[in-house]
Amino acid sequence: MANPLDRLKRLPWMELLLNALLTALCVTVAEFILVILMRALTIVAQIAIVLLNPPLGILTQLAIGVGIGALAVVLLERFFPQVRIDTGTLWALIPCLIVAMIARTLLPSPVSLISTSQITAVAILLGVFWRGRRYWRYWR
Repeated sequence: MANPLDRLKRLPWMELLLNALLTALCVTVAEFILVILMRALTIVAQIAIVLLNPPLGILTQLAIGVGIGALAVVLLERFFPQVRIDTGTLWALIPCLIVAMIARTLLPSPVSLISTSQITAVAILLGVFWRGRRYWRYWR
């Protein structure tokens, strides 16, 4: 009888963690650019205030999380072609992304528009499986 944890041991954890860190870096750069635009253009700041505060704040947070999950899959396809993507790999990518996003919030940063919450975590899951739907296979 095979040990079910053998599959977990064989997952490409290092590549997935590197991909998650690359995704967090891309999100941080995009956030930094947004803050620069908000400071330079008042219209961008006004739009961001409307989108990030209630009632649209939760929907914006959900959309950002879906985007982060989808971006992670795109970066995995692009920069780590040696990784065989299947359902198990997608599931393993999610905790790596959540850890990277939490680590990103722990670093000192002058701005932090994107929060790490349960909504964001669920949205990341949705984004990963939405973008990675062609890789849905049985986990063997």
